[in-house]
Amino acid sequence: YAILDPSLTKNLPLTTSLITTLDALSHSFEAIWNKNANNVSTRKAIESICLILMNIRAFKADCMNLSMRKKLLEASNYAGLAFSNTMTAAAHSISYPLTIHHNIQHGIAASLSLCSLLDLNREYIEAPLTSIYESLNISFEDLKTLIKDIPKGVLPFNLKELGVPKEAIDRIAKESFFNSRIKNNIRDLNHSDVIKILNDIY
Repeated sequence: YAILDPSLTKNLPLTTSLITTLDALSHSFEAIWNKNANNVSTRKAIESICLILMNIRAFKADCMNLSMRKKLLEASNYAGLAFSNTMTAAAHSISYPLTIHHNIQHGIAASLSLCSLLDLNREYIEAPLTSIYESLNISFEDLKTLIKDIPKGVLPFNLKELGVPKEAIDRIAKESFFNSRIKNNIRDLNHSDVIKILNDIY
């Protein structure tokens, strides 16, 4: 059993709340574009993504609202159930050198590349994406806009704003392959793919 008590989160500042929400969103997408995905993990990931994206704007407007915090807490739980089946993938592989060398908080580092990875993985995950479009009544471009809107006005959300020098990109790309998580990505990625992602989010 897991006890999800939103009152325990009410003193978290908006910044921390958004960073952890972004981490849950990353866990969910990583569970979908994953070679280890299954019907259960994908269903839980879709539930998590939809809960987050349906409620995040209202939460940003009133982050003390316990009803909103409860929904995001449920989404985080679903995300955990999803990626515990699959493990994480490319977004997390890219995040590790960002955190190790540039002290970027994990939830930000793990979600910076989500929109770029959506573009790269889109053709392999059309069925779950269609479920998300239908649940939220949105398009693919709307989905990316909703993701980008989460940190907007509150958190820095590109590598330049986060203090990463341009010359570090090649090293970050190389170190993104130092762990096995990137191999879980549904589409095989190479060094050039990761360089493009890092330039996209610069």
